[in-house]
Amino acid sequence: MMITLPDTGPLATGVPAAPQPTSQPMMAPVTNQETRASVLLVDDDPHNLFALEQALATLDIDAVKAASGEEALRHLLRRDFALILLDVHLPGLDGYEVATLVRQRERNRHVPIIFLSGVNKDDKHMFRGYSAGAVDYVLKPVDPAVLRSKVAVFVDLFNKTRELQRQVALKQRLLDENIRANAERRIAEQALQRSEERQSLIVRSLPIAVYSMDLSTGQTGPQFFGEMVERMCGFPPSRFLDEPEFWSERIHPADRERVLAEKAAALTSTTFNTEYRWQCADGTYRHFLDQGAVVTVPAGGREIVGTWLDVTERRRAEQQLAQVQKIDALGQLTGGIAHDFNNMLAVIIGNLERVQRHMEGEPKLAQRLDMAMQGALRCSDLTRQLLTFARRQPLQAVPLDLNGMVGDMMQMLRRTLEDEIEITLDLSADLGAVVVDRAQAESALLNLVVNARDAMPGGGGIRIETANVTVDGTNRDRFPEAAPGDYVLLGVVDGGTGMPADVRERAFEPFFTTKELGHGTGLGLSIIHGFVRQSGGDIRIDSEPGQGTAVRFILPRAAVDLARPPGGEAMEAECPMARPGEVILLVEDDPGVRAVATEEVRELGYTVVEAAGAQAALDLLAGGQEATLLFTDIAMPGGMNGYDLAACAREARPGLRILYTSAYPEFALARSRESKVPAPVLQKPYLRHELARALRAALDAAVGAEMACD
Repeated sequence: MMITLPDTGPLATGVPAAPQPTSQPMMAPVTNQETRASVLLVDDDPHNLFALEQALATLDIDAVKAASGEEALRHLLRRDFALILLDVHLPGLDGYEVATLVRQRERNRHVPIIFLSGVNKDDKHMFRGYSAGAVDYVLKPVDPAVLRSKVAVFVDLFNKTRELQRQVALKQRLLDENIRANAERRIAEQALQRSEERQSLIVRSLPIAVYSMDLSTGQTGPQFFGEMVERMCGFPPSRFLDEPEFWSERIHPADRERVLAEKAAALTSTTFNTEYRWQCADGTYRHFLDQGAVVTVPAGGREIVGTWLDVTERRRAEQQLAQVQKIDALGQLTGGIAHDFNNMLAVIIGNLERVQRHMEGEPKLAQRLDMAMQGALRCSDLTRQLLTFARRQPLQAVPLDLNGMVGDMMQMLRRTLEDEIEITLDLSADLGAVVVDRAQAESALLNLVVNARDAMPGGGGIRIETANVTVDGTNRDRFPEAAPGDYVLLGVVDGGTGMPADVRERAFEPFFTTKELGHGTGLGLSIIHGFVRQSGGDIRIDSEPGQGTAVRFILPRAAVDLARPPGGEAMEAECPMARPGEVILLVEDDPGVRAVATEEVRELGYTVVEAAGAQAALDLLAGGQEATLLFTDIAMPGGMNGYDLAACAREARPGLRILYTSAYPEFALARSRESKVPAPVLQKPYLRHELARALRAALDAAVGAEMACD
């Protein structure tokens, strides 16, 4: 059937009236995801639009109608079309202009356009249409079948193109997903690799070795995996595998029976946990924590899968903590009695000195008094040593030549030794100086020599040695508690019975001794250890059973000039006397000490005013009592100590000199930071010449320029 498509007027006579022109498509607008192709029908005559719609009704398309070029362009802005059927003669924009605009827009430039014209039929207009971008130029009237076939071709091409685009987009999405999945997998693999490397590094850095032990076959030793066990004990894993008894034979004899019994008992349990000492390749025993789980193997047997953890340093730290706690307990005990003990010694020594000065012509009695004085002074030294051991006694550090000290002590040391024991010296010629408490250093040497003598009941030889030592990275393991630097070494070496490892490890413990009851207190090495550590040094013991013992300690080397006699040497016991008009306000709460001190000060020529406490002294000053120097105890009852008294007294009397005294050095040190009036401290018990010099020095010092408390 042929239909006529004129530019204007109805399509043909007898055709029903077409609906009114509308800018709306036949169906609701579709999205880019629609499956049906859309065809845009553009004609200003509603009858022609209706005829086109009817001619294409059998095709699976969405026909969208537009009555003008402007309306057609608006549709193109909203959706994509498979084909545009465009009338050439349109009001406003004609078909050529619409086609030109369509081709200028990137999104629509490839949409096929078929021009429909019943008027412009010459070659000139057809050429213009093709030039404007048309793919076909159809003249009206058009056979509906021909029109449908033309439209069907372009619709089919559009659908195939869209399907191809969909397939390409789908493949691209799949490719993108695959690339993303691969990237995520690579990231996950890299993260897993980094995690495994980190875990492996952590495991390698820890002192842990993994092992298995077959309990069903009677295997007595572990089979280790990896090289960590060699770094821990010095033996490769193959050594444990090749020698079945290797592990058990190197367990410390004191631990072996217990550990093997616990391994055997693991057959009836699910876990295993024990700790023991094991001898490493270097011959030392290290502490290992052995933990494992008991599992059933496929063959029906049972085995332990466990770990070896080196806990030597932790055990060493625990032992050091226990040592510190013991020292602290002893320090509290010693410090608690030091005040009263030193006060009593002050009374005893003061009275003995006064009696000695009046014993001319009585040699036997004077000798006995001298023995009593020496005993009292030894008690004073013992108290100082105990306080130093507990680190509650300030050391009286002076420049000291250890070679000279050894030479000065040789006569006394030889008297101390048995005839069967020979003492030799190995002293460094260019030995450096140290700044330490001379009395403590002498006591340390004497104690070491006595210990060496007791270790050789059948006689032998003792060697005293000195040397310069530098502690650095190459020898830090010899003196691990010493900071890097230059030191001076003092050692005592004997050829005696030696010490087993367990005794050597406990040698510095307070009250630990291997001597019979009544032959040792167990404090000698402990006191030496306290003195050395308080002086900034370190001490070590090298000993094996039957091979003798060497005890060596190092003290910081000091750059001092020892051309002059060291300050620790005894000075002539001269007693400076008082000058006219000097008055001493003596404040002491202990009646016995106050009485002795008062008599001593008076015999030195001073006028003495006594006070039993801080408030009594302040009352005397407030009442107009004259005083040149305040000589006060530090620790006193009543809520006001000697430092508080000095501050109040100096405020009331700006020119008053101050001298402190104390039987409790730790209290003096702790409270000295609170003192507003720093001044020297005379430690109780003191001798007459020490008191005389201290008074004279305090009186001669300018007010406000007194020495700070040491």
